[in-house]
Amino acid sequence: MATIIGLAQTKGGVGKTTTALNLAAELRRRGRTVAVLDADPAAHAVSIAESGRLGYPVVAHLLEAGDEMSVSAWVKSVQARSEAFVLIDAPGAMGAAFGATIAIAHLVLVPSGATVLDVRGAAETVSSIRRNRRATKRTRPDILVVPSRIDRRTSAGRDVVATLAALTEPVAPAISYRAVVADSLAGGEVVPPDGPSALEFAALADAVLTRLGDME
Repeated sequence: MATIIGLAQTKGGVGKTTTALNLAAELRRRGRTVAVLDADPAAHAVSIAESGRLGYPVVAHLLEAGDEMSVSAWVKSVQARSEAFVLIDAPGAMGAAFGATIAIAHLVLVPSGATVLDVRGAAETVSSIRRNRRATKRTRPDILVVPSRIDRRTSAGRDVVATLAALTEPVAPAISYRAVVADSLAGGEVVPPDGPSALEFAALADAVLTRLGDME
């Protein structure tokens, strides 16, 4: 069965898709099989993948209705994937796909920028995951908060790790705001493997694999 990693945040514009695609690329570089499922109606991941240069499948996987039959079919199709890792780019709104992603993920990454609204969205997302765990009486999914699109020249950017640590969940190494990240995705590619951004996504992959290993 695939290891399922959800990327969820109630606030948009925090780098969910960017994180999903570049983390998937790093896992693939390490010899893992990987797929990204785009559950967001905005379909940013699918649009970027149209270039055919990512090197792994990106599949639209929308959950149109929230009835029990639709959710069950959606979940079964995710769990039936043959890849070692399946990353789900969840929609920002707390709808059926958001809830289903949290329900089946082994680990949920919660990207957050340094702004007050970004951190508030991260806190809402973490609270939603905790409510799900209490309701289902399970310890899954684990949570890893990801400082994303961080500008270390600002005071908020320098303090963001400490700010997010106040959510009392593990915090991953920060992903910096760099033009190369956006430019690469605009060209249908992930960041170059030999650059500083790639090193940051590699550190994120280390943190993800450590969290997943700790759960075994």
